[in-house]
Amino acid sequence: MMLRLRSTGIVLLMGYAIFANAQTPKKDTVHTQTLNTVQVTGWSNGQKGNQLDIARSIGMLTPVDFHRNSGLSLENSLNLVAGVLMQSRSTFGGQRISIRGYGNNTNFNGQGVQVLLNNIPITDATGTTILDDIDFATLGRAEVIKGPASSLYGSGIAGVVNLYTLRPQPNQTRLVEENTFGSYGLWRNNTRIETAGEHSALVFNYGRQQSTGFRDHSASHKDYAQLSGDFFVSDKSTISTYFAYANSHEELAGEVDSAQFYGGQKWSDPAYLANGSKVDIESFRGGVTSDYKIDEHFSNLSTVYAGGYTLNSPFAHGLTDNQAFTFGGRTGFVYSSGAGPVEKVHGIFGAQFQKTLAFNKSYNLNNNVIGALRGDLQNASMSYSVFTEWKFTLPSQLALTAGGSLNFTEFGITDMIPSGGGHFNGSGDRSFPAVFTPRVALLKKFNDAFSVYADVSRGYTPPTTSNTVIATTGKVNTGLRPEYGMQYEIGTKGDVLGRRLSYQLALFDLDVHNKFVAQTVPAAGGLPQYTFYLNAGRQQDLGAELTLSYLVIDNRSSAITQLRPWLSYAYSDFRYKDFKSNHNNDSTTVDYSNKKVAGVAPGVLNLGVDLQTKPGFYAYLSYRYNGAVPYTFDNGHSAKSYNLLNGKIGYRSVLGGHFSVDCYIGSDNLTGSTYYTFLFYSGDLAGTTDPHFLPMPYNATVYGGAKFAYIF
Repeated sequence: MMLRLRSTGIVLLMGYAIFANAQTPKKDTVHTQTLNTVQVTGWSNGQKGNQLDIARSIGMLTPVDFHRNSGLSLENSLNLVAGVLMQSRSTFGGQRISIRGYGNNTNFNGQGVQVLLNNIPITDATGTTILDDIDFATLGRAEVIKGPASSLYGSGIAGVVNLYTLRPQPNQTRLVEENTFGSYGLWRNNTRIETAGEHSALVFNYGRQQSTGFRDHSASHKDYAQLSGDFFVSDKSTISTYFAYANSHEELAGEVDSAQFYGGQKWSDPAYLANGSKVDIESFRGGVTSDYKIDEHFSNLSTVYAGGYTLNSPFAHGLTDNQAFTFGGRTGFVYSSGAGPVEKVHGIFGAQFQKTLAFNKSYNLNNNVIGALRGDLQNASMSYSVFTEWKFTLPSQLALTAGGSLNFTEFGITDMIPSGGGHFNGSGDRSFPAVFTPRVALLKKFNDAFSVYADVSRGYTPPTTSNTVIATTGKVNTGLRPEYGMQYEIGTKGDVLGRRLSYQLALFDLDVHNKFVAQTVPAAGGLPQYTFYLNAGRQQDLGAELTLSYLVIDNRSSAITQLRPWLSYAYSDFRYKDFKSNHNNDSTTVDYSNKKVAGVAPGVLNLGVDLQTKPGFYAYLSYRYNGAVPYTFDNGHSAKSYNLLNGKIGYRSVLGGHFSVDCYIGSDNLTGSTYYTFLFYSGDLAGTTDPHFLPMPYNATVYGGAKFAYIF
């Protein structure tokens, strides 16, 4: 199989290859497609095809999904995918992604989800994912692999989120200027150059974004610059590049308790205000990919990348000052055969490597005055794996996929503070035993209209460096093992009723073992009270996901060119099994077994309708019902259910062949619902208050803007 990058917009860098030519809009229109006609092709999936050929649940976001809202917050689009939840701790930062109830192990950047941008890992070798510096306004598509994908992507039980920036339109050069204004001082500007010709395709974008925020001390300021290019060296070789710089400033106002939240208060925590709490990140990342066809059966795809950031974050009780640098690479040899007793064999054998060097300092902070040094750690984290996956296309439209990877994780931690004076040296090394993660799937296709499949996959999530060393005692936590999960999934996908009704249905059982639990040790022997992590539990996620889309009207010559209602629904029966607060087995131990998993609503429903007209007017309307969510492991406290209604209308057209315009106005939370942008989790509220909510504006917010382009 010949894997190539062309000016038609094919994006292929590493891992699953996403062919985006079907999503290249012409003349600034945004076309609606059925769920399963979105082209998805990967090293393990064979020739270019649609979702009917993929034996697992994959959520896709196309340009129309990003166009339904302002496009500045990825969660507005990503949360429309059944089974996916994205939340933000600040106005435009501090994101956490969970998929099928996994990924909420921490109240901060998330764990167990691999995120890639143009196939360059955002998740580093420590397992940490920071998204504050990602320019979501320039995305063109996204892919969510639900459940373990370790056989090709390494660690991560929850799954993989692949993000791809927009592509230039073929054989065209455009200058684009876009401005969006909205409530609470929102302003976003994009200035972009797009060009694509016979030998190359380039996009350069500079973006500036700011907001005063909903509450006191919740402002956001960001600057982005990115350059991506595809260079078609020959019929056999393509070189692709991606480079980006970002400077992000996110103020922190702190969480509120339930009484303040449901009372509609815009309270900001005085401790956060006194320390000028914020998250400042300056970062860069870049990657180069070589796609080379060796002969009619073999090709090679190799990517190298590097990136780094500085992070400065004063918070309510201290100051964190971090620097990190990540580099790595990935290569794969792809084989594709012709017809034979087995009609088609498609496989890949490859390897990947990633290393993160991090310098983490922490200080006391009181009234924004820096105090004594708390910690000074130098961390070297490394992950690497070898993998292979093969797809066999059999008679009777059957397809068998089988593969696996062998994964290695190593941590090295150096404590730069000398021992003594009550400080225990936290230096140590930890190499985890190799983890094998297999995957087997079988798919049956029926008349190119629908397919059914069964998939079994295994994944793992290693602990982070902060969990590996017990800083108070200066000991390496040698007993802590990676979490691992097995997912069993059956499903069906189809385009029926003349390809107007498109659907996806998946039933799954995700069983996670060795869950990380915080163990508190009382003060004794001259040591203060401290916390470390151990494997103490199991979690079983039983669920069902349904996505529907129906093209009521799809006629470019009629007054209404497209009318498409759509639906996504996730049912979640997720519970803790053999799960306790600690291993003390005394009066302090709380048994959470059979309780609902914190942070997961039993039912989430999204409904919407997309309308486009021949003159150029369009309208989008979406509704979300989010069920009640327990936010303590003992299920003693829950956030109430909420309803959310969003809408957007606009006009787009091409004027005189050289100018295009897109003007729009929209509103979020049209009905003034009380809902949150982030929900913190804890074991219980014994002896404490419950500041677990980060609220969204209590009233409707509005935004509007215009995009102008000159087409050469």
